[in-house]
Amino acid sequence: MLIVGERINTSRKVKGEPIIEKAVCARDADFVIKLAKDQVEAGATYIDLNCGTLREDEPESLEWLTKTVQAAVDAPLTFDSPNPAAIERALAVYDHTKGQPMINSITAETDRYKNILPLVQKYQTKVIALSMDDTGIQADAEKRLTVARDLVKRLTDDQVPLDAIYVDPLTFPIGTGTEVGVAMLEIISRIMTEYPGVHTIAGISNVSHGMPARKFLNEAMTLLSMDRGMDAAIIDPMDRYLMALIAAAEALLGRDEFSMNYITLSRAGKFDGL
Repeated sequence: MLIVGERINTSRKVKGEPIIEKAVCARDADFVIKLAKDQVEAGATYIDLNCGTLREDEPESLEWLTKTVQAAVDAPLTFDSPNPAAIERALAVYDHTKGQPMINSITAETDRYKNILPLVQKYQTKVIALSMDDTGIQADAEKRLTVARDLVKRLTDDQVPLDAIYVDPLTFPIGTGTEVGVAMLEIISRIMTEYPGVHTIAGISNVSHGMPARKFLNEAMTLLSMDRGMDAAIIDPMDRYLMALIAAAEALLGRDEFSMNYITLSRAGKFDGL
């Protein structure tokens, strides 16, 4: 399971305070480095960098984050930004010895596709393919599935390898409709069946937005999505219980040969106290 650690995001607040944004604006390297190291230690495969709230300062800030984080950890990075110029500035200083970088995200929107595709090709990145087009975000699952199919076709036609594509079906808050979770699971299942070799990913925590006891919904949705084939997730790896559940699910779903990863994590004390 590819785990994208979501904690370095300037929109994230702690007890209502924008402490991540403040740290990035102050260029507090020690704070950011600890966030990165803690996530890698907890099991993150990739570290996501998002400073989209900074707007005019975003390109410079994303470049600074890239240099700071990659100097501290060996994990590859994911660049999450609405601004192609900011993404390119980060990719230009990215150390490819850390692994293949990832762009979050490309869509079927005309301008977004036109601006992000050259970066995917130039820097040989992985890319999250978000299921939305010029008509906006569609609640209808069949429409999102159609957009996802179109994106996979366009990307592969443009010489992006299938195994570099991570389809994001869009995670709607469960409070917006009874069938939200079922629809997302169906999209994951069908994409993984129709395109062997492609990946699916989701920002799981969106499903619980506005709900009480959010972690239970996040944990349940992660496991249900894995059962449908999802093999990557944008989550908080500091949720030790969720990470333990993912390890257990991988063993039970046949993704962990002889359950060796599960056994290794257990022996390393990763499940202690849970």
